Amino acid sequence: MSRSRKIERYGARKDFSRNARARFLPMPRRDADALALQYRLALEAVRCQRAERRDAISMAHVVLFTLFLTEAGHGLLDIEYLRKVEGELAAVLKHGETTGEWGFPSSLLEPLIIVVNEHDRQLREVRLSEIAAATRRLDQRRAVAIRLADKERTATN
Repeated sequence: MSRSRKIERYGARKDFSRNARARFLPMPRRDADALALQYRLALEAVRCQRAERRDAISMAHVVLFTLFLTEAGHGLLDIEYLRKVEGELAAVLKHGETTGEWGFPSSLLEPLIIVVNEHDRQLREVRLSEIAAATRRLDQRRAVAIRLADKERTATN
């Protein structure tokens, strides 16, 4: 084997090894902080009754992501509590989609704050491989929701 081929092969193995090790570490702090900031801004809009569709969807992502990581054994909140919050948030999303009003009931604010705090903790402490798995589940669920919405839209037309 030529020298350049050896370097290519072993260089690739070194990169693979570095990436594999990174999956066992938590998300880099600056990346976790950037995500947390997005969710905290959406939460603040909800708290101030200035929420828009994107804020409601951000809250839904946080709740689902936190639920998925908790189901995988990385959460401090009760799964039933998270499912209850998910159900209440689904009602807000449905109401918002039909009326265009994105108001959140005051009874949902405290649970959302608790979930966002737990989500922040998970981003900083849970292995990147688990976060990637939860992201894949969220993407799959989002794809199913989009397909259902498209079917519903074509059925009404």
